[in-house]
Amino acid sequence: MHRNYFTLYHAAMELHEKLAGGIVTDLCSEHKNELRLSFKTIHGNHLQLIVVTHSPQLNLYLKEGFQAKAKNAATLMSDVHGAVVTSVEIVASDRVILIRLDDNATIALQLFHPKSNVFLVREKLITDAFKHKTDLLGKPFPTEEEHPGYLRSLETLANKKSLFIHRFNTEGSGNSEEKLSQILTGFDRTLAMEAMKRADNRESAEDLFSGFQSVFYELLDPMAAVTEKKNGEPGFTLLHNAPPDAELFDSVLEGLSRYNKAMHRYLETADELKTYRAKLLQQLAKAEKELAQYNPGLLEELAANYDLSGHLLFSALYQERTDPLSISVKNIFDSDNPQSEVTIQLKAPLSLRENAEACFEKGSKTRGKLKTMQARHEGVAEKKKELEELLAKTSAISTPKEARRFIENHGGSVKKTGSGPAKSSGSSLPFRSVQLTPSITLLIGKNALNNELLTFSHSRPDDIWLHARGAAGSHCLLKGATMDHQTEIRKAAGIAAWYSAAKHSKLVPVIYTLKKYVHRGKKLAPGQVIVEREKVVMVRPEKGANEE
Repeated sequence: MHRNYFTLYHAAMELHEKLAGGIVTDLCSEHKNELRLSFKTIHGNHLQLIVVTHSPQLNLYLKEGFQAKAKNAATLMSDVHGAVVTSVEIVASDRVILIRLDDNATIALQLFHPKSNVFLVREKLITDAFKHKTDLLGKPFPTEEEHPGYLRSLETLANKKSLFIHRFNTEGSGNSEEKLSQILTGFDRTLAMEAMKRADNRESAEDLFSGFQSVFYELLDPMAAVTEKKNGEPGFTLLHNAPPDAELFDSVLEGLSRYNKAMHRYLETADELKTYRAKLLQQLAKAEKELAQYNPGLLEELAANYDLSGHLLFSALYQERTDPLSISVKNIFDSDNPQSEVTIQLKAPLSLRENAEACFEKGSKTRGKLKTMQARHEGVAEKKKELEELLAKTSAISTPKEARRFIENHGGSVKKTGSGPAKSSGSSLPFRSVQLTPSITLLIGKNALNNELLTFSHSRPDDIWLHARGAAGSHCLLKGATMDHQTEIRKAAGIAAWYSAAKHSKLVPVIYTLKKYVHRGKKLAPGQVIVEREKVVMVRPEKGANEE
């Protein structure tokens, strides 16, 4: 229910508390179908509101802190940069959040898929738009009809049982779920099903009223929770009956941010697994094609013919040579027809003896090629077996966690088909590597240039970056972990301390932060960085076990 009206209602109220009185600093798009609205609050804090328009699984979420604009970012709606936010509110009867500005402009976030969009509105006309700008410029922005709105209408029904029963019995059509969705404006199918569930699936209007009332009052006093479905897909709810293992949040915006982060990772993992399977299938097709073309008999026959020509030429050394380019000799090895002749092509500058030796040399080389081909054939057959086993394993994956672990452990196994053994995923990287858990890996830089490569070419924004504080040493990157993995972070910090100039100290302070808060400095040497939002942990230096 991340796109539900009630979720957006509470998100809008929280945005008002955070943004009112602040200024719009930027609107830009760094990724297709994703708009970033940047604000500086009245307290001087920087906030980034991300709106995703292309995916039904994503919506909007908030990120704290300043984020520099990428070089390829497209700047949008620049005429409101610097404007003051006067209020944030939701349209009473639609999933549209309005960010009102002091220059009589409004940024309207339309948040229902597939028509999600962001508009700039002045005097009830659209003056700019994130998507379909050309088609929308100058068109009226839809205004609310004069009716109480979703919440007021639902509140009236929740307080008047007789009215609910009357409307359910007279206005709705279809089954009970469809009737609920029709008379409860703002209730989607999920909420209607939840109301029926709380009525123990009894379909009388009296029972359904109790179920509706229970759900409605929880929506007014939400408990934001991020859940995980059986297939591993993240879910989001405001209701109080979240499963015991759900993550709970006091703030709806915080819950949405966590949900969107989890969903991004879920979708990325699904895409990565799909890409990985496609690579496996491509390599398997190549291997099968090469195995089908394997024909050792052809080379065996060719080598035998070279040897036969050499022997026949030796048997005819004293035969008159009338043609410099060929000679016909009796095939003394054909027991069935010893008088038959064989024509052998010659190299004109060479004598018959030299041509015979050349034939034997060609036969030897051909047998060498045959051995190489046989060895390659065995390697390709082994590779085909490996690829088939990997494909079978991918078919058994049922959750994103399993997919992520599989990709991290086997992502380097898809190599060019050949006879050599496949290298492990870690061995192809030019860094030291320590596997802390099956899904969490620590990469360790070896020198200044190697540190630079690790931090800025082999990292993702949410990887955890570590370095001994106040001492020269390796950049370390913790992959597969979050800031909640404190046990793994402490282990990684101990290893980071070991690979620093302070390794002989009893305790070493080690800083850690998300990689997105680590930046290059314009005048800094390779390996030197600027770090923001770092945390410090005191650890004993310890060399990692199972280092590669």
